[in-house]
Amino acid sequence: MQVTDITEQKKLTGRLNLFIDGAYYCSIAARLVEERRVYIGMQVSEEELNRIIFESDRQKAFDYACAYVGKHPSTAKAVKEKLYDKGYGKAVVEHVLFKLKDYGFVDDRSFALEYFEAKKSTCGTKKIAMKLREKGVSEEDIAAIYEQEDKGEMLKAALRVTKRHKGDKIADEKYLAKLHRFLMSRGYDYDIISKCITYAKGEYDEDID
Repeated sequence: MQVTDITEQKKLTGRLNLFIDGAYYCSIAARLVEERRVYIGMQVSEEELNRIIFESDRQKAFDYACAYVGKHPSTAKAVKEKLYDKGYGKAVVEHVLFKLKDYGFVDDRSFALEYFEAKKSTCGTKKIAMKLREKGVSEEDIAAIYEQEDKGEMLKAALRVTKRHKGDKIADEKYLAKLHRFLMSRGYDYDIISKCITYAKGEYDEDID
């Protein structure tokens, strides 16, 4: 493999375009080109090239990931997908994720608990858990939301959801069946749904405000 051209990037200062065997290969930090004495006509092995790219990309990728999670609290899966979308290789992505977790910038369990707190007023724990699985959170970390769950609080939230859904509708069998399907779609368990149906029928006297 031969370095056939090195050009400046127009949009990013301190970055250069590297061409191998006549084709664009990647962008790398300008300082590394100088430090590793990369020059046009240089013969380089794939192993050595990958090592240079790793050194070039790891800090850039880490800085990008830090900025991203600072604006968008994310799971490890989401950060990984974002980095791959940016074109970073596996070694760089794994290095960045290790550092993010080590510094506490990415913590799936904390994310799960915060997500649960944000969603529990309108969704049942089952649906929240399903959404967390879609976001790549492990079953072990999802288990933490069940430990935090307050059944009484979840019931009151579900009753408030039911109150808004019912409005002035007549609680006939057709409506109650619709309400049941709605509450199931929100991820509430059977006991809570049963009490919400009782409430919709006007047979539940506990104050929910």
